[in-house]
Amino acid sequence: MAKNQADLVRTIIENVGGKDNVISLTHCVTRLRFVLKDDNLANKKVLTDLDEVMTVVQAGGQYQVVVGEKLVVPLYDLAMSQLQLTSGDKEESEAKKSTGIVSKVMDSISGVLSPILMVLAAAGLVKGLMSFFSSLGWIDTDSGLYMILYALGDGFFYYFPILLGITAARKFKVNEFVGAAIGAALTYPTMVNLSSTADVLGTVFQGTSFEMSYYTTVFGIPVIMPGSGYTSSVIPIILAVLFAAKLDRSLRKALPDVLKNIVAPFVTLVVTVILTYLVIGPVATLISNSLAWLVSALYSIPYVGGAIAGAILGGGFGVLVMFGLHWAVLAIAISNIAVNGFDYIAVVTAVGPFVGMAQGLAICAKARSTKVRNLALPATISQICAVGEPLMYSILLPLKKEYAINIVCGAIGGVLLGISGAKAYLMGGQGLFGLANYIDPATGNMSDFYKVLICLAIAMVLTFIVEFIMYSDKRAEEALGSN
Repeated sequence: MAKNQADLVRTIIENVGGKDNVISLTHCVTRLRFVLKDDNLANKKVLTDLDEVMTVVQAGGQYQVVVGEKLVVPLYDLAMSQLQLTSGDKEESEAKKSTGIVSKVMDSISGVLSPILMVLAAAGLVKGLMSFFSSLGWIDTDSGLYMILYALGDGFFYYFPILLGITAARKFKVNEFVGAAIGAALTYPTMVNLSSTADVLGTVFQGTSFEMSYYTTVFGIPVIMPGSGYTSSVIPIILAVLFAAKLDRSLRKALPDVLKNIVAPFVTLVVTVILTYLVIGPVATLISNSLAWLVSALYSIPYVGGAIAGAILGGGFGVLVMFGLHWAVLAIAISNIAVNGFDYIAVVTAVGPFVGMAQGLAICAKARSTKVRNLALPATISQICAVGEPLMYSILLPLKKEYAINIVCGAIGGVLLGISGAKAYLMGGQGLFGLANYIDPATGNMSDFYKVLICLAIAMVLTFIVEFIMYSDKRAEEALGSN
């Protein structure tokens, strides 16, 4: 198996243009994400003809080879070993000159969030389950077990900027410990607790949704922070590390070799942390608050606001995932939870895995074609575990009508969830593992959980019925081939 995988990786590398055409490589749950010097040197047909490759997607400045959850990590490890990548900053910069700003943003968000996504889901699941069990009286909140497990789940999100500092540093090519140190400075307890231990010196944007107070100054400039500091925040640390990476590179070019390893990180950390508290953080917080305000404003439109948002995100999120553009939406959702303590976006996007699950179950129930059943059964099992690419690329997209059903039923489910006004309080697991996201961890209130459960049940039943009626073995065999 190892030899077969090594040969497969060699074939993939050859058909993305060879080693010399690869600038960098990352991976998410199911995809090898290449950044290439020239996408035209890649041979998409050869790649998609490989049995182990589900499809190839070009989006967000990346050449994404979809290989599935089982293969992605071993293939990534082998590819990194074969590629022996080095950090060619100048070369990478030149290769990306023609890349649009949207692609650059998507690539950056993906590169920062994707390495941490599975651990984020696990920590969110732990925190969500603790809220769920405590609300049912299954675990005492004063017990040692609860406190330890809740510390695991909540601690991850509390110190999220430290973890994002590491992945952002990796993405922007600066020492990972520089990123971690910046994140630690942003979550340092003394700074976090300023709002509860110091007197308010002033307030900006008073009387608006963007109101923020400051409790200390630096050089006479107010240090403006959110009430809970930068714990759990997303945008400030990403922008801070991006600035730090550029500053560090400039310093290393200017300094003599004898000084650069000490002076560069020292100056980078001091300047970046001070500038983040004075400028980058407040600007990033303003951006985060603006995004949260826009989502809330849309949902506050009488009668139709939630329905419009639900239809767009419920039906369209799968399309964004297919092109790797969903990271921006997820970043907004995570940011909203950090700002408000809840989010609407994560709720309506949750309908996708359940609609796909219902479709897969309907196809498995009706299909008599051996080819279709062999594809649908494992893909449906993956979908139940909230990994949707196998079903998407092996069944839904090739059959086309099934993909249309997925979008329409997802939009209907999104409308129901949008109208319900249900909120997500965590960014934990997806699919069945994400149901605990809708329990308020602060109060144990389960009203949003029940709203989501009812809406998802309706969407799944509707999807199952429509898919069962519309599915045709003959049409599937024409698209997939019979054997």
